[in-house]
Order: sequence, then C-alpha cells, then structure tokens
Amino acid sequence: MHNDQNKRLERTKKRLQRILMAVDYRRKQRLKYPLADFVCLMPYMAKESVAELAKIEPPAKFCKKAVPKDLQGVSFGVLTRLQQAPDKDDIVKTWCNLVSVLTDVPAEKVRWCKAVEVLGIVNMIQREMERIGKLFQSLQTEHSSDELQAGIDKLNFGAFGLVDWYAKRMGIVDHEEVFATPWARIWQCMRIDHENNEFEKRYRNIIQRGIKKK
Repeated sequence: MHNDQNKRLERTKKRLQRILMAVDYRRKQRLKYPLADFVCLMPYMAKESVAELAKIEPPAKFCKKAVPKDLQGVSFGVLTRLQQAPDKDDIVKTWCNLVSVLTDVPAEKVRWCKAVEVLGIVNMIQREMERIGKLFQSLQTEHSSDELQAGIDKLNFGAFGLVDWYAKRMGIVDHEEVFATPWARIWQCMRIDHENNEFEKRYRNIIQRGIKKK
C-alpha cells in the first residue's frame, strides 16, 4: 500500500512538472510576439507571469544596434529625454518612447519588435532611472527657515536650471554642449559643490558658536 502511494505521488509530481514546463514554454513563445500583440494578451496573464516580466534583461543588440548594460555613459540630454518619455495614458507608448530615446530606433518600429527585447530594455532603463534619481536626490540641500521664508524653494528651474548652472561653472557658452555632456560628469561637479557648500555651512556655524561663547 505504501509503495502504491509513493508511485501515485511520483506520477503526480511528474505530471505537474510537465504542466509547468508547458506553461513556461508558452510564456517564452508569447514573449517572441511583437510588443503590440503581446500587450493585448497581458490582461489575461496570471499575476505571477506579469511579475516575471520585470526580470527580463536587455538584449546585447536591438535592431542591429548595441544596447548598453546601464545608463552610466549616456549624456545629460538623453537622460532628460528619458525623463520626458513617459505617457501617463499609454504604457505601450511610454515603453516605445523609452527604447526609442536610448536606441534611436523610431517608436513606431519599436512597437512591432519582439516584446522580450523591448521589455528587457525598458526594465534596465527604469532601474537605472531610479538609481540615478536617487543620486541626484542625495545632493538636495536642507534649507534654513530664513531661506524658506525668503522663497528659496521657488528657485527650482528643472533641467534647464541645471544646464545653465553647469554652463556657467565650466565657462560654456552653448547649452547644447552641456546636454551632450555625460550626466555622471555633471553629477560629480554637483557633488563637489554640494560637499564644499555643506563644509562652509558647518564651518560658519562653528565660528558663530565660538563668537557667541565669547
């Protein structure tokens, strides 16, 4: 009796394994569909299958063009365009725009490329944009109550303000030259200035405390 139960259990396990393999095969085959067709199937996919999409890695090449493993070497201009790519009303348009900005492949052509390739690139871009965003966020300065009262929080000019600051810092006349500069170089200059400013603030506070004690 015990042997019969073990055999039935083993047969059940093998049957389940075959089913899972078949599901995995069908999932991989669907990812070879054009993105526009694949998206039509997503509402009918299991939550587990949708979650797996975020794990897809980018291909080495896309439409015969090399795909970077990360965004470390892209220009500030490309980074800015990636930030502007999302369309809140159309996720497919967002994906196509992101891939188009990075690879220079027209967005309409991206729509009809393999879903697995497009999603892999999108995953990388989104991970990198989050990482880079945190790097820039780490350089935000806490303002004093006096500075806030004076309206310093309103002095936020976005990407253009950053480009203008870097151009003045480096003596650059043409802003397009700044947009062509790797974002990492601009961030490093921001970090240096930020740390110098923070040091000067701490130093002034020490001097002021010393004067008060006298």
